Amino acid sequence: MDRIHKIFLLSFFFFSFTSSPLLKSAEAIDPQKLLEQVDDNLWSNTKFISGRLIIDNGRKIRTLTQDSWMEGVTRSYSHYKSPAREKGTKMLKIKGKLWMYTPRTDRKILIAGHLLRQSMMGSDLSYEDMMEDHKLSKSYSATFDTFTNIDDVKCAVLNLSARDKKTTYQTRKVWINPNDKTVLKEERFAKSGKLLKRILFKDYELISGRKFPRTMIFKDLLKKNTKTTYKFDVIKFDINIPPSYFSQSILKR
Repeated sequence: MDRIHKIFLLSFFFFSFTSSPLLKSAEAIDPQKLLEQVDDNLWSNTKFISGRLIIDNGRKIRTLTQDSWMEGVTRSYSHYKSPAREKGTKMLKIKGKLWMYTPRTDRKILIAGHLLRQSMMGSDLSYEDMMEDHKLSKSYSATFDTFTNIDDVKCAVLNLSARDKKTTYQTRKVWINPNDKTVLKEERFAKSGKLLKRILFKDYELISGRKFPRTMIFKDLLKKNTKTTYKFDVIKFDINIPPSYFSQSILKR
C-alpha cells in the first residue's frame, strides 16, 4: 500500500504541474505575435503629441513642453515651447538622420557619431534614444522568458534580440500584459550585456481605439538619482500633417 500510495502521489503531483495554468499560459504565448500586437496597438500612420518632459537631475527639476508630429517610424518633428532657455529649439528626424536647431546659435546641426550618445537636454534620454522610435516586432526577434507581476498585473516577459547588428540596443527585455497587449516595463542593454536604461509605462487610456500610456518614466542606470518623466497631455492618431513639417526648411522658421 505504501508503494502504491507513493506512486499515486507522484502521479498526482506530475499531473498537477503539467496541467497548471502557468504552464498552459506559457505554451499559449507566441512571443513574436504578441510583440506584433503591441506594435499594432501603439503605432498609427501619423501621430501628434503635446506633452511635458520633466527632468529630475537629483538637484533640481525642470520641465520642458513640446509638440511633436510623427509619420510612421521614419519621420518626426518636435518643437520645444518652454522654458525660455529651450523655447524655439527644434528637432527633425528623417530616416536615419537627426537634425537640431537652437535659436541661441541660429543654426542647425546634424547630430551624428558620438553626439548621438550624449544626453538630450540633460535628460535620461540620449539623442540615440530619439532615433530608436521603431516597431519592435520588425527590429527584434522575441523569445518568451517567464511570467511575473507588475502592480498586480500578470505580465509575459520577453527577451528581444536585434535582427540588425547596427541597432543601438542589441538586446531588450519587455514586460507585456498579454490581455490588452500593453507594455508596462522595458529594459535596454549594451552589447556587453550591461543594463543601461529602464522605462516604465503608466496611466494607460483608451484613445481612438488604442490603449496608450499617458506617462513614461525613463531611468539612465549609468546616472545616480536621476529620472525623466514624459507626460503626454494631448495625443491624436491618424492626423493630416503638412509635408513641410518634415523638411529641413522648417527648422529655421
